[in-house]
Amino acid sequence: MSRKKQPPIPVNLISGPLGVGKTTSINHLLALKPDNEKWAILVNEYGLVGLDAAFMHPVSGSNTRTGVDIREVAGGCICCSAGIMFEVSLVMLLQRRPHRLLIEPTGLAALSGILDTLDRPGIRESIDVRSIICLLDPKRFETDMYRDEMKDQIEAADVLLASRSDLATRSEIQSFTAWASGLFPRKRLVDSIEYGQFGLEVLDLVSGRDGVVQRAGHTHGTDHHHHEHGADHHHPAHPVADGGTNPGLDTEMAIDSVNSVVKQVHRSPIASTVGWVCWNELVFRSDRISSWLRGLANLPNAMRIKAVVRTNDGWLGFNVFDGVEDVRKTGYRRDTRLEVIFDGEDIPNVDTLEHGLYQCLDDTSV
Repeated sequence: MSRKKQPPIPVNLISGPLGVGKTTSINHLLALKPDNEKWAILVNEYGLVGLDAAFMHPVSGSNTRTGVDIREVAGGCICCSAGIMFEVSLVMLLQRRPHRLLIEPTGLAALSGILDTLDRPGIRESIDVRSIICLLDPKRFETDMYRDEMKDQIEAADVLLASRSDLATRSEIQSFTAWASGLFPRKRLVDSIEYGQFGLEVLDLVSGRDGVVQRAGHTHGTDHHHHEHGADHHHPAHPVADGGTNPGLDTEMAIDSVNSVVKQVHRSPIASTVGWVCWNELVFRSDRISSWLRGLANLPNAMRIKAVVRTNDGWLGFNVFDGVEDVRKTGYRRDTRLEVIFDGEDIPNVDTLEHGLYQCLDDTSV
């Protein structure tokens, strides 16, 4: 007796530049997820620490969300240096037969390589690539759209949404709409959204594709040139275990009172990252850590900062981009994580940055 053929799994890509609100939109979609459905999320981060999954809000303060399977691929963009791990994670998630898979690429990734993977024999037969959504900031799109990776994302997208429209002027939104509506071939939807919110129906505007997805070509440079992973710094009071040459942080490694802080550094001509993972028993002063993160954001080549931190005011999530700081309570409890992305290879002295981090510790946890 032949096995009944399984229906293809709906897959959506939600792309956009750094800081545009992709994780916020995914959180909104998760809140709308039907209770009887199981969803999977594959998150890619350019840095090594892995923070976006920590910003996927759990339900009722727990550390798990019913019906959602989240996997993270860190340490490069999933279209090139982290491509093998992307394919492995993708296959693992698909084997669990979710009702829907959402893929969130890093804002520094082209989509061509990802779409090539999704189109490989053995994968393409089991999935239905539905609406490809690209979020753009109407205040910044005229600059972002000239980056090679963003050209690729815009070309592949079926839906273009002006995200963070609550922070934009009417003129900026009108300029975005006029530009996006004039693209050829025409997009299935051009719209503006506030607070990352759009309906589930957008995910299925495209289904059962006939032919390949349009793409500008896998020619971006986020990770194709020289890059350096790891660090060699030891702090006398809190030993630091560096990441060596492994392209990603081993989240199962021992982080405890002996190895209380793990530092990760990733250098690339396009973008570099510095991040830390700290033992969850370390408590930081909320006022000090907030001030320190704002200082990092003011560095000339700082692009984006994310952190989830245990503070004297509880666990807090920080997201700082383009002069806007978002601080909120978080249900994440495993460890403290902080990361800053810098434009290019020119990064500040990492020892100096780390000294500032230790100055943020609550005196009672030192």
